[in-house]
Amino acid sequence: VCSCYPLPATAASMTKNMPAKRLPYLLRQLRSAALKGCNIYIPKQCLLCAQVILTASADHLCPHCRLALPFNLNPCRHCALPLASSEERTSICAQCLTKPLANRAVAPLVHRQGAAFLVHRMKFYRAEPEARALATMMATQIRLTEMSRLPNVLIPVPIAYTTAVQRTFNQSALLAWHLARTFNIPYAPRLLMRQGGPAQRSLSRGQRLTSTGFACRQNAENLAGKHVAIVDDVLTTGATARKISQLLRGLGADLIDVWCATRTPTEDS
Repeated sequence: VCSCYPLPATAASMTKNMPAKRLPYLLRQLRSAALKGCNIYIPKQCLLCAQVILTASADHLCPHCRLALPFNLNPCRHCALPLASSEERTSICAQCLTKPLANRAVAPLVHRQGAAFLVHRMKFYRAEPEARALATMMATQIRLTEMSRLPNVLIPVPIAYTTAVQRTFNQSALLAWHLARTFNIPYAPRLLMRQGGPAQRSLSRGQRLTSTGFACRQNAENLAGKHVAIVDDVLTTGATARKISQLLRGLGADLIDVWCATRTPTEDS
């Protein structure tokens, strides 16, 4: 806690008598309370244009930047791919007519411009405001289209151990945590594991489709008859979602949805 917010006498006595294992938790709580007290004096800035936001907003964006985001206005219902005008009537892309990616897919933004910037900031700089902004957009889309069929559990896409050590967090689990709190749905960040290997962004479409590396943990719970949603930051080829869907069906999952913050405009991107 910063020196300008000294601990009250009661808090000081608590830390003196607190067991060593609980001290870090208490200090984090006190720091969080002190920072919240400072928030009223710190002007909020838009995440994209850095202009001061005069009115409070859950997504930390000014009205102009929010409207300028590349929204996914006509997505395929099974893979969220932006559809061409010839496919508007069916709301299903050509591939999903024969091999759907999921029962339903949610991706409120197309992965370009401001949306891609927010994902990049969240992913590589552990930017909590950006994660909250993307989760807010996902929650808005879900409220508009999926509130009558919410899943029983959210399952974030796991990342490799070495990646987790380097980044110190999993961006998919962060999005799933926000959505779990918003909709009061359990989430299972430790149900699956990912083995080592190159990052998906470094692979071509063909390499992504043939790559492996996901597995269920030994203590994975039975999902018999459950409706689950796979949560990720970006949906590109759908290879990751398909592999995880196979594992979840092996655990007994009945309906499988895919919730992502952004969708690449073409499957070859």
